Amino acid sequence: MKDFVISVNNIVLYIALVVIWLAGLGTMFTLSFMQGLSVLVLGSITWCIISGFWFVQSATYEELRKLNSKN
Repeated sequence: MKDFVISVNNIVLYIALVVIWLAGLGTMFTLSFMQGLSVLVLGSITWCIISGFWFVQSATYEELRKLNSKN
């Protein structure tokens, strides 16, 4: 079950990144270039922080699972 949750959350993270980039590009062409650029930069940095925590947590789970299967 945990593997399924990890894969779904990974998909959700990448869909969120696409939404951030579409919002940034849309803002660039509708409002102003600088506002769109700030949405892209700040959104991408926020996504990197959140996904970094998630990927470390899921990698830790994978390593623990490998260690438990050896015993």
